[in-house]
Amino acid sequence: MISIIIPIYNRAHLIEETLQSIIAQTYINWECIIVDDGSTDNTIEVTTALTVNDSRFQLFKRPENSTKGPSACRNFAITKAKGDYIQFFDSDDVMHPEHLQLKINVICDSDFVVCQLQEFSGDFNTQLFTKANQPSIKQSTNIFVDFTTGTFPMMMVAPLWKTTSLKPYLPIREDLHILEDHELYARALFNNKSYAIVNQPLIYYRVGSESSTNSFYTNVVYGLQSYFEAKHTVLNLSKTKKIKLAILKMTLGFFRQALAERNFKAAQQCLNFINEEHLGYNFKLKIKLTRIRLFYAVFKVIKKGDTKFKPFFKL
Repeated sequence: MISIIIPIYNRAHLIEETLQSIIAQTYINWECIIVDDGSTDNTIEVTTALTVNDSRFQLFKRPENSTKGPSACRNFAITKAKGDYIQFFDSDDVMHPEHLQLKINVICDSDFVVCQLQEFSGDFNTQLFTKANQPSIKQSTNIFVDFTTGTFPMMMVAPLWKTTSLKPYLPIREDLHILEDHELYARALFNNKSYAIVNQPLIYYRVGSESSTNSFYTNVVYGLQSYFEAKHTVLNLSKTKKIKLAILKMTLGFFRQALAERNFKAAQQCLNFINEEHLGYNFKLKIKLTRIRLFYAVFKVIKKGDTKFKPFFKL
């Protein structure tokens, strides 16, 4: 049996598409555990109406004494799960009708199986089931390195996990606003996991709706500390040059975002993180980082000329 785990918050206007796509699965041996995070609209009423006649659905409210957020909801759902496999899912996404079946067909003795993801916006069009076209997911020679450097992207919902393979790394950290999946999967993948791939879009994720990740990319302060914590986990596991360089480049990306927002406190936090984690690991990088700090000092004084200064804030 597959345990599908869905945190939900104020999704009354979207949840029907998601739940109907689960009901339509050709693989029928599943349970779906939905945990509401304190919705203030009629999400619970809508969800109850959609699931009341199917005993495979279970709807809970997040315990009041637990942390608000999707991670606490997922952790609570896991305590209720009885499946041999765990499939995380989001309350505004849509499953291909054969999503679960195709994953079960290939997982065999692997720890997890991943599939392609396809984005969409607005109302879902079922024509995407046949028209979606994504680059193939390639086998990795080092899944931990490729995942943590971004060459093997794997969002929270992408894998179907064998429950016994994931449980040693649970619970999900509830103190992180973003990248809680990255932090969890980094710890899991560090210990040599076997996996299978379905090179077909089987999960369709909605873009444009409210999410923690979207909040971070429009307001650098939101989630910045969580980003540092997640990357700190990665660096505690491995400090190879490839990993350090990837994190350095990403951190400088948020540093430039902070400058565009004129948030010098966040910009300085990025530079402090780079220094504390020793991401400038050779002489060449140290020289470039010194140049960045120099131009940053100038920029803080004149507070303009983003376009002119931008090249000087890159490696």
